[in-house]
Amino acid sequence: MRKTIVIVGGGFCGTVLAANLLRRPPADPTDLVLIERGTTVGRGVAYAALAFPYLLNVPAGRLSAASEDPLQFLRFAQRSLPDADAEDFLPRALYGDYLQNALLQAEQSAPSHVRLTQVFGEVRSIARRDGEKPLLAVIADREAIPANRIILAPGNPPPALSPWAEEVRNHRAYVHDPWTLPKTLGAEHTVLIVGNGLTMADVALALSGDPDRTPRLATISRHGLIPQTQTTFRPSAVQGDGEALLARAKSIRQVLSATRELAREVLHLGGDWREVVTFVRTLAPQIWRRLPQPEQRRFVRHLQCYWDVHRHRLPPALSTRVEYLRRSGKLQINAGRIDRLVPLREQLRVLWRPRGAESAAELVVDAVINATGPDYAINRSVDPLIVSLRDDGLIAPDGLNLGLRTTAHGACVAADGHASEDLYYLGPLLRATHWEATAATELRNHAEQTARHLVASGT
Repeated sequence: MRKTIVIVGGGFCGTVLAANLLRRPPADPTDLVLIERGTTVGRGVAYAALAFPYLLNVPAGRLSAASEDPLQFLRFAQRSLPDADAEDFLPRALYGDYLQNALLQAEQSAPSHVRLTQVFGEVRSIARRDGEKPLLAVIADREAIPANRIILAPGNPPPALSPWAEEVRNHRAYVHDPWTLPKTLGAEHTVLIVGNGLTMADVALALSGDPDRTPRLATISRHGLIPQTQTTFRPSAVQGDGEALLARAKSIRQVLSATRELAREVLHLGGDWREVVTFVRTLAPQIWRRLPQPEQRRFVRHLQCYWDVHRHRLPPALSTRVEYLRRSGKLQINAGRIDRLVPLREQLRVLWRPRGAESAAELVVDAVINATGPDYAINRSVDPLIVSLRDDGLIAPDGLNLGLRTTAHGACVAADGHASEDLYYLGPLLRATHWEATAATELRNHAEQTARHLVASGT
């Protein structure tokens, strides 16, 4: 009997996993079923073909979907952009084209005993059943698909609906999805962007694409920190294997002290502190797993915001544009918290408290855009599939609500603490175990590891 592997989600993770299973397939006759809730695979939200040319936040030379061929994406990009080099920050839609091409190439070269089928629909739940295929992918308005193994790869969850947004969730001036910006905003309008991370920068860039129509922009986040700027990547800038740093992974205070020492050493030798952040990032999964949970909690509470702005950096061109908007007075960065949004006919009154201030402030705006980023807490998820899996006990959150509990190979750990033999997860919710699990390179490595495990353990 042919075996069936179902991959739920056709964004980056699902596409790269499918390509790996096609290039290095199981020995048994196998059907790969890639299910995507949208209308096309290989894009997801991150690499969708949108009207505005959003840029990748990582240089082209570090975005290969195949670890054995580091410059694969760059060569693909050079077909349409001959002058592109490894340090260029290219359009995200082009990366979606690349992923689609990589999957097509893998499918065309796959042996005949492995077949790929793409299905477009929304998986609403996973059911257990008797028989050789113990799982059933239940799809809205379609026949369910029996499977030997199912890998969940639904991509980034949407941002949370914060308490201050409940009252205005259906108001036309509140935009919950930052990738569907109103086209009617112009220089006569005022826009509040909630969040100061990479998504904020994308929104600010999109809204300021036409200098004559740029709205007055303001942002707000708890600390008012914005991402740092990317620099040229030098993989050998920091010497050593990191053992000295790992040996101090007993407390966040020790890790922070060791990181500062390393940064001073690199700066003394004429290097760039960003190279230290990149180096620490490669060790982050090991550091994270060595830290006791109270120390992990301390990091999330006190240091995560600082790590994020140093780790998730902006392309130089975008950073320059953000700085220009700030200097020209068209963008105001604020630190504080929102208490409430109050409908005011077509506008919204924002009641907020600046950081460190005793009194509240008020702002009237024409749009509020939620750019707070993905909400990884599955206890708050409203996604039907995640809710179903959670309620059935097939998945479980970690102790810090960072994502899902999984094993080293991505097998889902159920609510009863037992690791599944047939249900896996691949994506950013792996941060619960690995901390760093959001960038393309990290997720590519997880996809390759999951594919090898599935093949080695049989399907």
